[in-house]
Amino acid sequence: MPPLTVVAVHHAGSGGGWTHRACARCLARERLIPLAFHPLRHDGARLTYPEIVPGELVATLAPLGESPVLAAPIGRLLAAVARTKDRTLDADQRHAAHDEARATVAQLRKAARRASHAVREAR
Repeated sequence: MPPLTVVAVHHAGSGGGWTHRACARCLARERLIPLAFHPLRHDGARLTYPEIVPGELVATLAPLGESPVLAAPIGRLLAAVARTKDRTLDADQRHAAHDEARATVAQLRKAARRASHAVREAR
């Protein structure tokens, strides 16, 4: 059985609840972000990569699962994308937020290459 990555947690009022896991293929197909990278205030539900992240990059990230190299870039990506949706920003600020989101995708791509290289060397 391939390794599974935790993608969500469903809390139950009277018990432990359920932990949802996904294989690398499912992570890629459904664009799922591993739970380890969800924002702290997130409720534990499934979280998908934003549309700004190309499908080929999601496919590259999926086999890396919860690689610690990806934590910071994914955190920056989610924060940048959240700023693009902030309606209190003026047009220039929103444009800068979109530029930042695109730049974080490039950083995520570099981190994915480093993590992929580390995984290959470990084998």
